[in-house]
Amino acid sequence: MKNILGYALIALLLAGLGTGALAWGRVEKQMAQAEQQIATLDYSGVHETLGRAERFYEYVGRVPFVGSSALNQIRARKAAVHYWQRDYGAIVPAQADPIGALPPENVELQFIVANAVFRHGRARADSPAASMQAIDAGIAAQLAVLKNSTRNEDAAFNYEYLLKLRAAVALKPNAGQASDEEGTEKTTHGQPGGAPRQSDPTDFKIHVPLEAKEFENQAEGQQAGKAAVRERRG
Repeated sequence: MKNILGYALIALLLAGLGTGALAWGRVEKQMAQAEQQIATLDYSGVHETLGRAERFYEYVGRVPFVGSSALNQIRARKAAVHYWQRDYGAIVPAQADPIGALPPENVELQFIVANAVFRHGRARADSPAASMQAIDAGIAAQLAVLKNSTRNEDAAFNYEYLLKLRAAVALKPNAGQASDEEGTEKTTHGQPGGAPRQSDPTDFKIHVPLEAKEFENQAEGQQAGKAAVRERRG
């Protein structure tokens, strides 16, 4: 009887592991498809896929020795998609300290939210005072990220940039307000390019490589492309 119960428990354990492996493989496949869509700027269904992956890794993270690394990456990726769609309000917590409301070990998510704090405030700024408040909120958010990470060059760069922007706004209040060009300033691949500039083909200069003999002539003080004057005999 004990042997039968033992075999049954082993069978149930193997069935559970098999089911978990199938679910894991399905989630990973969906994540690969979502990454392909993000790369091509096709966000249809991406949020739903990331949401399912987040719920899956919430359960998996409870298994001993698995940890929350994968869950943190999924949450950071989910926030990044909102950020590139300029949906800043969806990822900025409503608390006075938005970074403090996030998991302390998920620095990648904190950095994305810190950027969104500044972008969200600046997009709604309709006065120099509101622009200054958005900059101050961004500075505080970037500083919190720096305190929670041992080395984060991107957060340090943004922190220094916001400090310089704040000084510029103090001298020229309109410098902190968003311009019309920022409506199309960035995607997940950077800043989109514009139409090529028209140029005059006659402006191009053609440089012909020097031959070995011309190098020798230059060393002797002669100009390239010109032969030395021959001395007449007799």
